[in-house]
Amino acid sequence: MGDGEQQGERVQEGAERLRLLAAARSGDAAAFAALFAPDLDLAWRMALRVTGEPARADDALQEGLLAAYRHLDRVEPRNLRGWFVRIVQNAARDGERYERRRPTSPLPEVGEHGDDPWSRRPYGGSGEIPAPSAGEPAAVAEQRELAQRLRGALAMIREERRTAILLVDIDGYDYAEVAEITGVSIGTVKSRISRGRAELREILGDLAGNREAGRGVEEGR
Repeated sequence: MGDGEQQGERVQEGAERLRLLAAARSGDAAAFAALFAPDLDLAWRMALRVTGEPARADDALQEGLLAAYRHLDRVEPRNLRGWFVRIVQNAARDGERYERRRPTSPLPEVGEHGDDPWSRRPYGGSGEIPAPSAGEPAAVAEQRELAQRLRGALAMIREERRTAILLVDIDGYDYAEVAEITGVSIGTVKSRISRGRAELREILGDLAGNREAGRGVEEGR
């Protein structure tokens, strides 16, 4: 598909969303549901990246939908997706602050009940770090270890840099789309990704060095 066709589709999509927004503001519940339906998967993944728990991401999505419904009169029509996604992210952050203020029971380990929050995709979109493919046990174990190291490294960098990297490298959005989703300029997006990737290289390099040093100690025994 050429750039002209893509631009035409975006214009058509934008016009349809404006129509839905007007109907939703008039109290049309079906129009409201259709207005944000294309953004549910992205919003849920963004919430999951804040909470780390699918159930809390579900809660944040529901809170975000309620907040969006209450504040439809405040939305800027040209950036509905970014506005909605940021509402859900903020709901997830608020939920995490609440959880930290109250005592909780220990959470089950990932996979204890066969539910991996990194691969669960309730709205049909992509997951987070790709799961290892089937193959030789040693290769699968190595891929799983690499994925775990990458997740750990991502958790160590600043949230805005992690968000930008995941949106581009995992979700497949371009810089302009990430700028729209996060509400910053394209230049800021590029800067966040560049600095975040540099941090990741440094962290993963340190982890690899520590791993090799540990192996050397084990072999020297």
